[in-house]
Formats: sequence, C-alpha cells, structure tokens
Amino acid sequence: MPETTSRWRSIAASVFLIIGLVLAPVGVAGLWATKYVTNTEGFTQLLVPLASNPQLQEDISGQISQAVSNQLNLEERIDSLTGDGWLSQLIPSGQIADRVDGIVNDSVSNLVQSNQFSSLWESTLRASHAKTISILSDNSTSVSLDGAGALTFQLSDLLGEIVSSLTNLGIPGLGAVTNLEWDVQIIQSDQLLTVQRVYNVIETFGPWIIYVAAGFLIAAVILTPRYLTRVLIGLALVTGVSALAITTLLADYAGEHLFVSVDPAVAELIYVQVTGKLTGALTTVAVVSGIVGAASWPISTILRRRQAVAREQIAGTVSEVGT
Repeated sequence: MPETTSRWRSIAASVFLIIGLVLAPVGVAGLWATKYVTNTEGFTQLLVPLASNPQLQEDISGQISQAVSNQLNLEERIDSLTGDGWLSQLIPSGQIADRVDGIVNDSVSNLVQSNQFSSLWESTLRASHAKTISILSDNSTSVSLDGAGALTFQLSDLLGEIVSSLTNLGIPGLGAVTNLEWDVQIIQSDQLLTVQRVYNVIETFGPWIIYVAAGFLIAAVILTPRYLTRVLIGLALVTGVSALAITTLLADYAGEHLFVSVDPAVAELIYVQVTGKLTGALTTVAVVSGIVGAASWPISTILRRRQAVAREQIAGTVSEVGT
C-alpha cells in the first residue's frame, strides 16, 4: 500500500512538473505582454528611448531627405527652364540641386535630433498603438483595417508630421510628399479574428498564468521533494530555450513579415527594444534556476537516499509481519 501511494505521488508530481514547465515561459511572456504589448502607456514608454537613437534618426532623416529631394526635383526643373544652351552652363543645375539637398539634409537632421522629434515620436507611438488595441479589442467604431485589409502600425504618420514641420520652416513644395513608407504590418484581415482571440486571452489570463505555473511546480516538489532539482533544472532549460527562440526564430519571422518596409538594421533595433525586457526576464530566470538547481543537487540526493532507506524499512517490516 505505501509503495502504491508513493508511485501515484510520483506520477502526479511528474504530471504537475510537465504542466508547470510548459506554462512557465508562457506565464513570463503573458506578464510581459500585459504590461508592455497590450498596454498603450507601457508600450509607448518602452519605445520612447528610441527617439534619441542615432541609427533610427539617421534612417528617418534619410527617408525624408530622399522623399523631399524627389518631390522638389530641382535639377530637372532648372534644366527645363535653362534648356541646352549657354544659360544651362551659366546656371549649373546639378550643383544648385546638391546644395539645396544639403540644406534639406541639415534641416531634417537638426529636426530629428530635437525635442520636437521626441514629442512627435511619442505621440505617434501612442496614437498608433491605441488604434491597434481598439481594433484588436473589437471596440472600434472609428478605425478599421486599411485598404489592403492589413492592420498596420502606422509610423509613416510621423514622417508626414516632420515634412509638415519642414514646410513651416520655409521649404516649399512639400505638401505632396506621400511616398513615405514606414508601416509595420501586423496582420491580414483573414487573421484578425484569431489575433483578437489571442489578445482577449492575454488580457484575461496573461497576468495569472505565471502563478498557475508556479503552483504546479511547487505542488510537484511537495508531492515528491526529490524532484526539487528536476524542477529547477527543467525551469532553467525551458526559459533559456524560450529566450533563445525569441532572439533567433521569432526575430527572423518579425523581420520577414512585420518590418518589410523598414530598414533591416532599424527593424532589428525596434525588435530588440520591444522584446528586450522579455528575453532579459527569461534569461534571468534560466540563470538563477540553473544555479539554484545545481546547488540543490546534494539535497535531492539526500532525499532520494532517505526515501530508499524508508522503502527498505517498510519492505522489511512487511516481510517480518508476513512470517
């Protein structure tokens, strides 16, 4: 009877261990998503520091400068006025266009390095995220999927605001600058229902999954104390592998499907900024669990020996009673 009870305790502990280890990285991700992905203020504050990143500033500055240069098209306009005669030699269109482009580049660079850009970046993040959450929560009556049926995180609005600021600085002819593609595509219309369900699950259960996982793991140790090392080492493995997957497989997916219209270097910068806290939390759990698990190995060994001695004593007592 005691052996049967011990066997069932071990089976139950193993089941709890597996469930807990499966839920552990999901719980960490759920807690992170609730705080930084589905929460507009948390998401905005997470990405606000990127406004002062030189790489991001350079990419935005380059896109705007190129779009403005294409819109002004000064060299072609001057050539159309001067023709091919002596006047074209007197008025070097190429040099004039280069100088104007230099002025535009300097103006754009100064703008994206200013506090005005930081404010534009923050307000654009907040507005785009609020629109996204409004659609995902199915509470929107004023916003919808774009004409292509895709839900996009519209950072191109930021570029438009900067172009408007340049117009206010006295650079004419920029009102028609529309070729500014910097949208992060999230989903297609046929995926909307599925993503909405995932969003609702995160909002409902995201903050609590971590506690459920901890409960299963603690229950496994209580039922079978010698499982302590298995729990800790297993936790280190699943969280470590999850962190690795986020920095490799998921990063590749995001680059291929979400950041199609964004420069790859900037896309990686944004992705790392968004997922940095999640990978950091998973890595911390993995390292701490691994260290504590290795340190608990002697304790688990002692518990296994005591359990073996107890089984031998019980077996001896049963045989004495039988004789």
